[in-house]
Amino acid sequence: MHPLSRIAAFGLLLVALPPTLAACHKPPAKAEAAAPAHVALWEISDTSGTRGWLFGTVHALPAGLQWRRPAIDTALARADRLVLEIAQPLDGNVAGVALARLAYTPGLPPPSARVAMKYRDALAKVYKQLGLTDAQFQNEESWAVALQIAATGGQKEGMDPASGVEPQLRRLIGTKPVEGLETLDGQFGIFDSLPEPAQTTLLEQVAVEAADDRDDEADMLKLWLRGDDLGIARESETGFLGDPQLHQALLSGRNSAWATKVDAMLKAGAMPFVAVGAAHVAGSDGLPELLKARGWQVRRVD
Repeated sequence: MHPLSRIAAFGLLLVALPPTLAACHKPPAKAEAAAPAHVALWEISDTSGTRGWLFGTVHALPAGLQWRRPAIDTALARADRLVLEIAQPLDGNVAGVALARLAYTPGLPPPSARVAMKYRDALAKVYKQLGLTDAQFQNEESWAVALQIAATGGQKEGMDPASGVEPQLRRLIGTKPVEGLETLDGQFGIFDSLPEPAQTTLLEQVAVEAADDRDDEADMLKLWLRGDDLGIARESETGFLGDPQLHQALLSGRNSAWATKVDAMLKAGAMPFVAVGAAHVAGSDGLPELLKARGWQVRRVD
């Protein structure tokens, strides 16, 4: 799996980043014919009836991929607001400025000198594939290097944030309000607050995944399209998310904070359609289970 597939699906980076090299782009991949999508949707309710919905997204998709189904449209029509990870629309330039505010520390060694020896060949291979060099990441912290490698590689493979789920949801919700669970600076700040060993692990694992010649990106999308949250939960234990510190910082900790916000929103009388990265609604630490623990009834919508 290309690391952007994991990052995009798991909600580890919502915003589009400017490509490191414009020459890395190629035409978006065409979506293959497949069975009708049945992306997972959860209904939140209490004794008074339906109170809201949870939906797992993929933040960057091949252009033209069809994922909607009637139950999703019905839920959006009934909801009084759309709740995303970040309220503001995608903007690569704004994201680049936000990244730059946090990404630099003077005097850092080049990225290839930070990763362990056994990962240097993988990083060199990725550099060659994407036309990158250490010099392009001078004094950039390891988390920022990892995200830019993932974004550049994903764009090269046709994964386009403009074709992701969130822009389509914004159009579908119409004039209803759009709220965010995080801010852009806050999302980058989660990565920036990682201790250096965890940042290095992130960079190493992104390099390994990006250097892998296997094309299993389609398998990840199939898990999402058929609503296989158990499969997504298994994936969320692999790669850099298999590292306990990264898993806690990037998934479990954020889920807990979001569950608190959604719980308060529901108790205040809102009827939200909550759409976050697919891994955030999968597994024992996903939002459905966390909201159940807070007393809400949460069920899959067929």
